[in-house]
Amino acid sequence: MKQPFYIQAAYFLLFCILTTAVLYIGRPILVPCLAALLFAFLVLPIIHKLESWKAPGWLAALVGVLTIIVSGLALCSVLFWQVATFAEDMPLLKDAISVKMKSLNKYVETEAHISRRAQSQWIEEKTAEVLNNASGSILSVFGATGAALATFALIPIFMFFFLLYRSKFKQFLKLLDPERHEYVMEVTRKISKVSQQYIRGIFIEICVLSVLNAIGFMLLGLKYALLLSVLAAVLNVIPYVGVLIGSIFPIVIALVTKDDGLYAVGALGVCVLVQFVDNNFIAPKVVGSSVNLNPVASILILLIGNMLWGLPGMILSMPVGGMFKVVCDNVKSMHALGYLLGEE
Repeated sequence: MKQPFYIQAAYFLLFCILTTAVLYIGRPILVPCLAALLFAFLVLPIIHKLESWKAPGWLAALVGVLTIIVSGLALCSVLFWQVATFAEDMPLLKDAISVKMKSLNKYVETEAHISRRAQSQWIEEKTAEVLNNASGSILSVFGATGAALATFALIPIFMFFFLLYRSKFKQFLKLLDPERHEYVMEVTRKISKVSQQYIRGIFIEICVLSVLNAIGFMLLGLKYALLLSVLAAVLNVIPYVGVLIGSIFPIVIALVTKDDGLYAVGALGVCVLVQFVDNNFIAPKVVGSSVNLNPVASILILLIGNMLWGLPGMILSMPVGGMFKVVCDNVKSMHALGYLLGEE
């Protein structure tokens, strides 16, 4: 007999609560596993090519892992080089900030009629509050850094074994449901294709945006143009929020290092122009509609990812949402949800 609606709703609510609890509690394991799975999907064409050349499975898997590691190290080396240059210039930046603060104090004193003594007292109070909470903040930062390093260390290990034992996973799916094996494998291939298209497109998009931002910042004569351009391009991976955060840094650097405020306006103009080009020309051609989620669903998935897993959740939420959309489109009982999540 068909159960009443309130019984079905209770079961659905219980399922959502248990799923959320598992995702939240299992974050230390699920995040590196999911990241490793996405990277494994990305390098599958390389693995297939090596295996067609009669390369052993372990060697093909190792080459795929090393490809991701070398690419990541190349990007990190560029960022570290720019960060080192930024650290060397910190004394000069402090002096520039001090000069700007004096000008700001003078302006506030003239326009708002607040004495410099009162301004200094307010700044000292806020600084004391920050220092009082500094110990806990520093401990949390070190804890988060340690957790992040542990996560990054697990990703290549999981990725290697996912690639090495992928035939075993295929056999597992066959044993799990022999009658629908081909159907399940077809859905899995579609999920793999979505992941490959999205991650490959994001990587190309980061490279193109880095070049465009660097050209604009260099024409303005901004210091650390390469660091700012790569940072803004990488933050663009986080939908909607990353663009705003990535635009703040070049504007702040322009305000601190330049005497004319028009440079800050120019930095904002570069960010807006590059984002316009990305939204209308680069992203549709490179990334395309691989994820195929409407804006409302994208924002909700982004917020849920941030709630459960923080920053890694925001980064992983879009490809995971795209994979979930593929499952919804291929499971008859979930077609309505797939239609709700997708674009027109």
